[in-house]
Amino acid sequence: MSRLRRRHFLQLAGASLGAIGLNQLDFMRQGQHFNQALAQTTGRKYALLVGINQYPDAVGNLLGCVNDVRLQYELLVHRYGFDPQDIVIVSEATLNLPAKEIITPPTRQAIINAFQTHLGQAQPEDAVVFHYSGHGTFAKEPNPISYPDELDIDVGTLEAAPYENFDGKTGAIVPSDVLDGVNPGEANLILGSTLFLLSYGLKTDNVTVVMDSCFSGGGVRGNLVYRATLEGDESELIEASPIELEFQKTLMNDLGLSVEQAQELRQKGIAKGVAMTASLANQTSAETTIASFRSGIFTYLLTRYLWQSRRDRSLEAAFLDLSRITKSESDKLGGSGQNPIYFIQPDTTLDDQPPYLLTPQTPAADAVVRDVKPDQTIEFWLGGMTPRGLENAESVFEVIDEQGEVIGQVNQTSRSGLLGRGNPNDGISVQPGMLMREQIRGIPTDISLRVGLHESLGDDMGLARQVLAGYDRITVVENYRQTDTDIDYLLGRFNTVALQEMQVQNQNSRTDTQTLEPNSIGLFTKDLEPLSTTFESQYEEMGTALERLDIRFRLLLANQALKAILNPDTSDFQISVEVASHQRGGVSVVQSRGRDAGLQAQVAQLQVGEEMYLRVTNNEKRSLFVAVIAIERDGDMHVYHPSDWEAPEIEAELSADASIVIPKQDDVFCLPVNGPAGFFEVLVIASTEQLRDTLQSLKRISDRSLGSRGQQISFTSIDERSRSLNDSALSLVETILGDLDRSSGAAPLGRQFNVPTSQLAALTVGVEVVGEGPDPNECKPYIEPF
Repeated sequence: MSRLRRRHFLQLAGASLGAIGLNQLDFMRQGQHFNQALAQTTGRKYALLVGINQYPDAVGNLLGCVNDVRLQYELLVHRYGFDPQDIVIVSEATLNLPAKEIITPPTRQAIINAFQTHLGQAQPEDAVVFHYSGHGTFAKEPNPISYPDELDIDVGTLEAAPYENFDGKTGAIVPSDVLDGVNPGEANLILGSTLFLLSYGLKTDNVTVVMDSCFSGGGVRGNLVYRATLEGDESELIEASPIELEFQKTLMNDLGLSVEQAQELRQKGIAKGVAMTASLANQTSAETTIASFRSGIFTYLLTRYLWQSRRDRSLEAAFLDLSRITKSESDKLGGSGQNPIYFIQPDTTLDDQPPYLLTPQTPAADAVVRDVKPDQTIEFWLGGMTPRGLENAESVFEVIDEQGEVIGQVNQTSRSGLLGRGNPNDGISVQPGMLMREQIRGIPTDISLRVGLHESLGDDMGLARQVLAGYDRITVVENYRQTDTDIDYLLGRFNTVALQEMQVQNQNSRTDTQTLEPNSIGLFTKDLEPLSTTFESQYEEMGTALERLDIRFRLLLANQALKAILNPDTSDFQISVEVASHQRGGVSVVQSRGRDAGLQAQVAQLQVGEEMYLRVTNNEKRSLFVAVIAIERDGDMHVYHPSDWEAPEIEAELSADASIVIPKQDDVFCLPVNGPAGFFEVLVIASTEQLRDTLQSLKRISDRSLGSRGQQISFTSIDERSRSLNDSALSLVETILGDLDRSSGAAPLGRQFNVPTSQLAALTVGVEVVGEGPDPNECKPYIEPF
């Protein structure tokens, strides 16, 4: 059996359309490349950005592809120095962007013409970026190449078997006129092999292709829409139109290539430069709503990472970071089954070069000034902000120059999608193109949990809407599929309606869902993964279920408020968090190393049955006050540190250049890793000021519920039922935010807490639980794990 090397995935989905996944935690180079490095371009930089939302009814519309174009445009212009007059956009939308040309509608011929006329003018010293967001599909390849069916790379838990039946297929771009004037079984497509020939014909090797689409089954699941269509079985594999096939012949003739020569080139790998793709060839690429802004998960996380990354970050190192960040973030955004990867031109070391084969021309930033109105109101693009950072209002930003020096402040007053508005401080002159960094995060005091009502509720939907409308801090989201309003969770029944939608992407049910009672009521994530601990009896009535879930809502709301302070990419602190297994030692390191260090990998992987240890290190030259809290997916929270409730103020202080290991040898708790497989988070809060009220609150809870020193305080649905509101998880989180607000010394900007990035670091370690087996039933003897 032959083995599938990295480059073959791209051929599999067609030139630059295939993808393998981020389930693998190590993207080290495969095979031997010649020491051929690409020099930094000295010429012009051309970009062609394609985003298609509107399709025929038989195909299905998308909502976020045009926004993907916006994300790329702002990044290329303001971080990489592209001239807007060297950028062409193809889309059905009339975008308010000063590009050279915006071509509508995005037909097959329009995309091809723009590629040949705009990108075709690039000279050998120039750089080219081609981005596509829209539907993808598999199609019959007229001149097929062979595909091995195993991976020649370290894939971790990635399953290679799905690639063994792909011969004769190619991936294809789906334009807006995909069904116009074609015979049954045919479609107006741009085949992957055509895109290969178009790229091969470019005069420059400095080519980057970014694809946010996929080629296996499309559909809707929860609040996610998947970018794939026209799926059929082997006997129904769609064929490209005769016009497309004739165009391929023309391209080969113009390039002086025979069919055999073109096949031989495609067999080797991609045509030019670098390709970045959104998902494995048998996976789906999803789009979702992020802070009222609909976009592809891959494009959003990629562009946000590149806004924050160091200038000297190589493609290989960047994707190693991005892979782990995506594993952590996409699970929260709902795209847990999506795993991007990059590909490089054969016989090159282009993975040593920076992403886009270009060095960023400006410092890392959270936002960029787009416009200054006559009344001095500032409009700014928030492309570098985290999803949680976007949700917050009335933050304060520093305005920086090209050297990263602070020249003033802007107070945010409002936000629509990724477009913020604000007012500058007196005495500063702000110009379009200036960069901004978050200085103080404004967290609203009226945070609410957004709950969508899933169709599986049936006749109970009206009652659920009525009851939830009377709950404090619960916002019921109507028609969540048709709006840009994000949701946090879905309320639904575990019945055939939900199960059919869960199977849209052929995802196997988790082991913990197999015991759920049919028709029981509970909560789902936004991509319809059940929170199994929220479901009980199938005979439970809606009113009783919602009364039971009230405490769960409060726990989840506390989670949301606590995570709002996360700032690993904007804090000035230098701290690190290490994760270790009792059995295997250290497995992951997460760091907050100051703004200039860029984003870092954030996922550890532990086996069911192992015991976890944590080490938090203060690399500052001053003491910090540290709290460590675990947050489970269903909302349960556990305070890991401090645990000495006789003197919590002393234990919370972590001296300069010192470390704390959790649990300590004299603690009476351990940290077993229980099933089922999935994710949980460990939140580390480090502050320059003592969190006085927080510690007093925790000590009060400890005095009332714990009998000995060294025990952890937990906030679960069982614990919360026996506690007063003053001792609840939500009350604790409000106390934490209040402590941070008082330590900031900032003037209040409205109904909000002010969290200063200069006095606080808050970061999470995402822990992926893998494997199966019995849960640990007792603590193992203490060891020194680090």
